[in-house]
Amino acid sequence: MNNKLSPEDIKTCGCNLDVWIGNGLAIDSEQELNLFADYAIYAYRPKGFNMAENFLRFFHNEAEEYELALLRYMRSAHYSIYQVEETNGVDTVNVADIYSKVQYKIIDFKLAKTTFQGEIIASYLIDFEDSSIQMGASVIMAPEILASNAMKQLIDYMKDEYPGDFLSYPEISTLLAKNMVALALKLGQRSKVGRMKL
Repeated sequence: MNNKLSPEDIKTCGCNLDVWIGNGLAIDSEQELNLFADYAIYAYRPKGFNMAENFLRFFHNEAEEYELALLRYMRSAHYSIYQVEETNGVDTVNVADIYSKVQYKIIDFKLAKTTFQGEIIASYLIDFEDSSIQMGASVIMAPEILASNAMKQLIDYMKDEYPGDFLSYPEISTLLAKNMVALALKLGQRSKVGRMKL
């Protein structure tokens, strides 16, 4: 078992996100690369486990105790689309998931200084006892993403197939992340696309 993504894994993730063209990833910026990496680490689940879970299961003897503790949290990272309710402008942002209505207190110095009430953001969250942190790249939600037919159909499907707290299911969190990232990458792509060949 390898603790890294294989070339085949990278290709599969690229195809899932519609950014695999020819024999390479069509990635245009560092932000897009970060979105791709987040998807590959947290949402891509070959054999039912993401990369954090795989490392924890197969390579725990190689990690130190604090790394193991972080990996335990990372394996349960969940994708959320949340609206900012308030920020203290220093280190804390209070948000609510727009679908589940669950409230989160996010500790993030940069976000607390740059966000504003009403802004809608999508990212992976790791929950601790009384707060959460964002992991990886976040997507500032453009109205055209939320209003797109693809998003409406996806949310309707999730609510029908997984009644109640549908985002608590890993496969649904994965599906939401896949569609969100694919839409963000599609809307963010410019005419000139850089390629990362394997």
